[in-house]
Amino acid sequence: ARQWLNPRGFAIFLGAQRGLKDQRYKLIHYSKEELSIRLSNVTVHDEGVYRCFYYGTPFKTENKTVKVLSAPSKPVVQVSQDAEKRLTLSCCTRGSKPQPRISWLLDNGIELPGDTRHTAEGDGKRWSTCSTLTVLAHGPSSTATCVARHRALGEEQLTATFRFGSLPPPGTDGRPPGAPAAPCSPSNMVKTLSVSASFTEQDLKNEGIKKEKNLLLPVLVAALIFVLLIIVSLFMRKLKKAHGLWKRENDASEQTLESYKSRSNEDNPGPEKNKQ
Repeated sequence: ARQWLNPRGFAIFLGAQRGLKDQRYKLIHYSKEELSIRLSNVTVHDEGVYRCFYYGTPFKTENKTVKVLSAPSKPVVQVSQDAEKRLTLSCCTRGSKPQPRISWLLDNGIELPGDTRHTAEGDGKRWSTCSTLTVLAHGPSSTATCVARHRALGEEQLTATFRFGSLPPPGTDGRPPGAPAAPCSPSNMVKTLSVSASFTEQDLKNEGIKKEKNLLLPVLVAALIFVLLIIVSLFMRKLKKAHGLWKRENDASEQTLESYKSRSNEDNPGPEKNKQ
């Protein structure tokens, strides 16, 4: 008898007897010399080592390694713009195994790699991949094409093209050129008023923050000057006190010297007194 086991160790077929309820496995041929099976709708979870056992004399076993490739989904291009009017193009695909290669093809024939990042999906086997490209300048008819390559695609490529001319011009609120403005209905008026009120409140908060910052600087300068004045006043007071102490000591020294001189004169009379 012969038997096939899946990578998890469960018997798929033992001879012509089915071991798994998974109907994707089909028995192709069974004889004393051969046991052939087929698996349809293959997923990445079906990869691994399949083992065939021959229960005869002698006992034999043979392993077959199955690797599954999963092609990426069709790329999707999105665009965003920062405060400096720079455009960032993002191209993302999902469900790829192994990771795809994504590049950007410009209309002048130059192909750029972009900044590519891979993220493992929930099953731990497939990948989501995104590539970003920052555009500093472009023409109205310029294009950028995201190109995804993968081993499962062979020579085929998955592409998604972005046309810069499709960007809404400034001041049109995202409306295509020539499109009429939204009708003035009560619902639109409410939305407009609520958005305007929201922006006004935010502007007031920002203005209040600016005023607080403008007032904070003079207060800090005034406080610093006040502290410096206190320090100078204390220093002058100490200097005046030290000067007074020094003056008193100097006066006392002068008085002591005068007293000493007068005593010396009294104790030592002059030459005229000695002659008499």
